[in-house]
This record gives sequence, C-alpha cells and structure tokens, in this order.
Amino acid sequence: MIAPAGAPSIPRSHGDLERLVGPLWDYLAVADEPAPADVIFVFGSQALAVPVRAAELYRAGHAPVVLVTGHYGRMTRDVFDRPEALVFRDRLLRDGVPREAIVTETEAGNTLENVVFGLAALSRKRIAVGSALLVAKPFVMRRCAATFARQAPDIRVRCCPPQTDVQRSVDRTPAAFAARLAAELERLERYAAKGDTAPQVIPDTVRAAARRIAAKMSR
Repeated sequence: MIAPAGAPSIPRSHGDLERLVGPLWDYLAVADEPAPADVIFVFGSQALAVPVRAAELYRAGHAPVVLVTGHYGRMTRDVFDRPEALVFRDRLLRDGVPREAIVTETEAGNTLENVVFGLAALSRKRIAVGSALLVAKPFVMRRCAATFARQAPDIRVRCCPPQTDVQRSVDRTPAAFAARLAAELERLERYAAKGDTAPQVIPDTVRAAARRIAAKMSR
C-alpha cells in the first residue's frame, strides 16, 4: 500500500520519527522546572542519562536525598549485571552524590512498585516526603506523575527528565520507538482503569497520532 501524499511513512530515520510522533511526544514527555524538594525520586531503566540528571539536580541543591528504585526490566535483564537501582547508585556516586545521600530500592519491577516500594524505603529511613522531583526517561514521565497522583496524592511532584529532545531519547529502532510511544497511551488508560494511576485526559490530536502510528506499523 502506498501512503497518501504528505502522510508520514514508517519511520526509518530520526527525522521521519520526529514528524510522526510529535504530538505523542509532547504529551508524554512532561517536563517542569526543578524546585526545592525533599527527595529526587529516580525510576530505574537502561538509560544512564537518568542518574546523570539526578546527580545534576542534587549538585544544584534541589534536594538532600536521592532515591533510586528498580530491579530488572525487559531492556536491562540481559544488559545489567545488577539491579537497575544499584547501577544507577554507582553512577550517582561517580557523579559526586555522597553515599549517605542515596537510598536504594532494588525490588520494584514496574512503575507502580517503583512508587510504592520507593516511598516505603524512604519511610524506613525516616525520611519525610512532601515533595519530590521525578526523574525518568522522558516518555514515561506522565505515567510516573500519574502514579504518584493516585498512590501518594499528598506529595507534590515535578517532572525533571534528562532532556526533552525526542531524537536523543531513541533507545530502539525508529519504528519500534514510535510503536512504544503509541503503546504508552494504552498503558495510561489500562493502569488508570486498574486504579494504579490517576486518569489522564488524552487530547484527540494525541489519539490521532497514535492511530497513524498503528496504521503505519500494520502495513
């Protein structure tokens, strides 16, 4: 099937990708200006840009504690030889965060567990949390914030991803990355229905972008 003139094709380059996923990316990659907080709350993944960003926030004096949470995920099980939280901890140490300022949680296997287990780890350390800077891969930031909104609504959060440049965030083939962003909308709705996250209003333009991606992938 030949795509209509002017329609985005299956993304084979980063330029094609940015044109196709723009509305989705802008919706998912929530980013706030950092502000003083009780903790920098770091979600594990394979992206080492995440602990680098957390260390930047710590060195800038935005919070006195960094919490890193994560066991293994689909993209780290065959890459890391230790849980994500320990890999991230070592990067934080390398980037100047003192050991005594780091709390690790190594059992969480998904975003819900990141939040629940991470807050429990802070509680065991008798660290009171009324505000948090959330650090994760850009395209999961909305879901991270939505999980806090449901599980810990009294905690004020700000999303502080490493950056918001889609081209610098691609962690798989452009086509697979586009499909992953489209799948994130389904996760937002599925997890909200389960009670894991706060419901999100998804604009029609964002849904339309996801449908375009699905149509391209099915050709």
